[in-house]
Amino acid sequence: MSEYQSVLLLFLFMLPVIFMVDTSLVMIRRAPLHIENRLAAITTSLLALMIFLRYIQQLLPADQTLTIAAYGVYPLGIASSSMSVLLHMTTTSKYLRFSRLSSIGAAFAPLILYYLLLFIKGKHFLFTGVRTEAFWKQALFAPAMHVVLGTIFLFSIFNLTVSLIARAKAINIVESKRYTVLFKANLFYQLAALLATLLFFGFSPQIYIPDTFIFLAIIIWCISLRIFMRYDFLPSAEKKYELLYHLSPAAIVMLDKKMIMKEANPGALRLLGVSKEEELKGLSLSAFINESERKGVEEDYAASFPREAWRNRELTIRDRQGQKRTILVDTETMSESEEGFVLVVIRDITQQKEEARLVHFLAHHDALTKLPNRYHFNRELEASLDAVKSSKALLGVMLIDLDRFKLINDTLGHHYGDEALNEIAKRLLNNINDDHLLARLGGDEFIILIRDANEYDEIVSFAEKIHQAFQHPITLQGQDFYLGGSIGISVHPFDDNSSAGLIKRADIAMYNAKNSGGNQYRLYTSDMIVLVQRDVKLEKHLRKALARNEFVLHYQPQIDLLSGRLIGAEALIRWQSTELGMVHPGEFITLAEQTGLINEIGQWVIAEACQQGRHWQELGWDDFILSVNVSSRQFMQPDFVDKVQEILRSSSLEPARLCLEITESMVVNNLNVARKMLDELVALGIHIAIDDFGTGYSSLSVLRQLPIAIIKIDRSFITDMDAYQGGISIVKTIVSMGHDLQKQVVAEGVETLDQLKQLKLLGCDKAQGYYYHKPLPLVEFNKLLINKCGA
Repeated sequence: MSEYQSVLLLFLFMLPVIFMVDTSLVMIRRAPLHIENRLAAITTSLLALMIFLRYIQQLLPADQTLTIAAYGVYPLGIASSSMSVLLHMTTTSKYLRFSRLSSIGAAFAPLILYYLLLFIKGKHFLFTGVRTEAFWKQALFAPAMHVVLGTIFLFSIFNLTVSLIARAKAINIVESKRYTVLFKANLFYQLAALLATLLFFGFSPQIYIPDTFIFLAIIIWCISLRIFMRYDFLPSAEKKYELLYHLSPAAIVMLDKKMIMKEANPGALRLLGVSKEEELKGLSLSAFINESERKGVEEDYAASFPREAWRNRELTIRDRQGQKRTILVDTETMSESEEGFVLVVIRDITQQKEEARLVHFLAHHDALTKLPNRYHFNRELEASLDAVKSSKALLGVMLIDLDRFKLINDTLGHHYGDEALNEIAKRLLNNINDDHLLARLGGDEFIILIRDANEYDEIVSFAEKIHQAFQHPITLQGQDFYLGGSIGISVHPFDDNSSAGLIKRADIAMYNAKNSGGNQYRLYTSDMIVLVQRDVKLEKHLRKALARNEFVLHYQPQIDLLSGRLIGAEALIRWQSTELGMVHPGEFITLAEQTGLINEIGQWVIAEACQQGRHWQELGWDDFILSVNVSSRQFMQPDFVDKVQEILRSSSLEPARLCLEITESMVVNNLNVARKMLDELVALGIHIAIDDFGTGYSSLSVLRQLPIAIIKIDRSFITDMDAYQGGISIVKTIVSMGHDLQKQVVAEGVETLDQLKQLKLLGCDKAQGYYYHKPLPLVEFNKLLINKCGA
């Protein structure tokens, strides 16, 4: 062999060997513990060793060529083919399932077959000899060797196929690129091997072409891997960042110095509302930024590139569908050269911002009505107080407490109570303007801040307007409820200069309005605090009054107008307090209802009256009817009927001798419940009377539906009989209506002889009032009874 031939062989064989060894080292260094990297490195190393032995084969004498080929070159070639099969099976295992044992068995089947034939049959069974042409030496294949080489060819087809299938099944762009690399490497190897085979078998009879060129085709496989290695088809430390780039939920884009997008990950595609990366190429990120912010962002980007990084810069963008999003932007310059680019990481914080807004809203607003809450109102009130310090404007606080709201919760349930609160909130909102702030304090309390009032009368006029909003009923389940509102008002700077002081004084004024009968407004005055303090003192002693037996009953006679006989009496409670003296019912009944003591007090009144009624019954007053007032709160107790029945049983009073007086509002606001309870009471034999008739909201249809025996005309109508002619007409109408409905009619508050005469002419059945007698203590009433009996 000439020196020229030796140099040619060295160049032809050793350069590919060096290239393949270097490729193997690169692969193993990328991730030495990963199985795919190990398999790829081993495959490439086996190929390099095979080529190296092929070089040695050419340097040795011809008689040693066959031995090196049989025991070195071809076993290494078959082994590398087996390892490449394992590599492809492992790489595509996510989409193509192969068991470990079957994979290893199938991959090494050709190598096992080769060695069995080699050791059993000998090398001459696989090779027929050696052919020498010039300085080339190559082994000649026997038919059995063609079978082995055919299996290796099938392996290469298998590698090509599985990489193609995995590429088609890839679920993201990273995996798609990975399998594309494998597919191209196998495809180029197949083409190179096919070309070398065609040259070998097609032209070798005319032109000598050594089979070494077929083996050198595998170098194409390595070169392909090396070229496409930038796509990280094998795991590596750098690949982790590639995976992070593609799989990160955050949007990541690459921008040039003009803010043009050069690259975008899937997260950026989702954020910007596009399906393909190509749709963003050449577009500026600023095109998606909200128009009001765009110019400033572009200027800031141009000024900061490439020196300053952005950290948590908040921007507003609109995606391709026009959806508005809030984002946080972080930037990092990747190169400081003229052609450098900026890595931009974008986090979509739209949901976090919405949740933050919701949390802020819930912290400052009522969850039911969506009105500002107590905390929000207090802050606004303090801010408004600071604002009016330098002006002469007035500032008002209006506190509203709903009247009889508990009736809705007790009769219809809390769901309808909430519905009523929402309706009240809407009505109030319809009556305020931008200078007002409406808030819900909680329960059935609302509060209004009145800003920048120029005159005191403005606040009074507004109070009138709000008061009128409560004069219309709320309809729930087909029933009309007249709630009413007790309103208290305080005004800065007259009443107080602090937020807490203004609210406190508005509360005192509201309390005064409620104690005065409710459904009205009161402006705070300094003497109201005295009334509040008295109520506090009253409540303290009221809680002890029952235990101390401080309550007594007075009795006001009821007279039959036709015969002039004493036929009954109304039992009226009085409080003879040890500390406070005689306390009028008007001072403590409302307080008892507010504190819940009315239930015990009311039960005591009925029991005491029934005991006394039984005593009079035993004295022979068999047709004597005793009337007792029942409060709305007491009447709505679920066990009210049972308690009355037990009192009748324990007192032995005939039920027909007892009349329970209820108000119109108790009936109208709770029609279904009232009807059931009244039916049960009437079934016991008790009489039912409507007290203060004409002052509420009764209708003929309601009176027809309920088992009411007696209508009591309110004293205000009796007084009006003397004032103007229309007053007589009203009483005449009530009497006529009552008789048409077959009800007895009782006139309350009869104080003059003229009133009595008019009532007799109108046909009124009974009367009571100061004309006859004021409410009498028991001793005096008994004397009256004795006198009547004696008469």
